[in-house]
Amino acid sequence: MYFSTLLSVVLLLASLLVPSLSTPFNSRALDSYRPPLRLPVKFLHQFPAGTWLGSLAVRGNGKILTTALTSPELFQVDNQGKEPVKLVHTFPDAAGCTGIVGMGRDVFYVIAGKLSLSGFSTVPGSWSVYRVDVRHHHRHTTKPKPAQVSLVANFPEAILLNGITVLSQYRKWLLISDSAAGVVYRLDAKTGKVFNVLDDPLMKPNNTAFGIGINGLKVVGDVLFFTNSNRNILARIPIEKEGTSRHSATLAANINGPDDFVFTEAQDILVAQNGADRLGRVTGDTVTTLAGGSTDGTESQLFGPTAVQFGKVKPWIGSPKSDWMKVYISTNGGTEQYLTGNVTRGGTISVVDVRDYW
Repeated sequence: MYFSTLLSVVLLLASLLVPSLSTPFNSRALDSYRPPLRLPVKFLHQFPAGTWLGSLAVRGNGKILTTALTSPELFQVDNQGKEPVKLVHTFPDAAGCTGIVGMGRDVFYVIAGKLSLSGFSTVPGSWSVYRVDVRHHHRHTTKPKPAQVSLVANFPEAILLNGITVLSQYRKWLLISDSAAGVVYRLDAKTGKVFNVLDDPLMKPNNTAFGIGINGLKVVGDVLFFTNSNRNILARIPIEKEGTSRHSATLAANINGPDDFVFTEAQDILVAQNGADRLGRVTGDTVTTLAGGSTDGTESQLFGPTAVQFGKVKPWIGSPKSDWMKVYISTNGGTEQYLTGNVTRGGTISVVDVRDYW
């Protein structure tokens, strides 16, 4: 990792000053915002009206892969915003895609199934996970190879697969949330075997028409963190190496409209607040707004953020393309417009430079 000595010292001091992940979060962090520093949002691409982007992942070359809930498609967006958007793959027997996660360089796992945003209905048993290998896709050659896509597993018992994260890269194990059922599956990506490993009250949706319980999830050490969109919470649960648990989940923080999230090197959590149109930051017992959110009656720069990921291009001397300490955010154009039926905006891929916030 080619960081300067000074930058390494700053990051080390930051890690010492911020509570460790083993320290319980203060559950009083119900959007207790300090006077916010709103970072500017740069749009890389806006999709047509009615395009709900579900999630995103970043390739080794910095380009962004994003899924669409409103079509069974996976797209690639240039992280510099200079190249046209490219269709990577259309998944068969599906109406939309939700989560995506990388496991290995330029190998990704994508969730696809049948759902409709008209009435927010799904087809139980229609959900599958696919392996997408883009190691030779859209390289600068005269004949780039197409993405290599293969079915990993079907989920006949699933209602709405949504979040996906790596449990063990060595064993090729993934954890996948079912937002409607409020459970977590473990998928062996090598064998295709599926196990129901977690079922906790804090993962369940509440009784609303938009029944999205557990959503984004991430494993840090022996703890699984997850959001529950209906309950407006971030929670945590200790897990065994197989993804099971002998404990109950506990509240980590209250946060409005949480979707997917990512951890920083300083062990803060950046949360795509879908229901609040902003990018939030959870630090100890405090929740702050980094970007988006309306101020003084002005419109947010982020309408329905669904996922957030850090860039992967590390800084080199003289390199203008580094996106280290930048985060990419996918949006759905605003969840409210789907609830009202007046859909006028499309989802976006945006970038926010967060280096000056710490």
